[in-house]
Amino acid sequence: MVDRTRPARYAPGDRAALKATGQPVSILEVRRGEFVPDFVYKVRILAEKPARPYNLSVPEHDLADLAV
Repeated sequence: MVDRTRPARYAPGDRAALKATGQPVSILEVRRGEFVPDFVYKVRILAEKPARPYNLSVPEHDLADLAV
């Protein structure tokens, strides 16, 4: 069961990481998912050179807190 009243875990401007790769991301936008029962985040992947940063939309369960 999903708690539809709980706030989003991250807010625009926050930093997190992709669970699968550990790549750091910057949160750009937060919205409720249409096809997943959770929040969906538009993120900017903070890739290191020579790769270029790019935007991606991911569900909340694919994000983890950024390791310091």
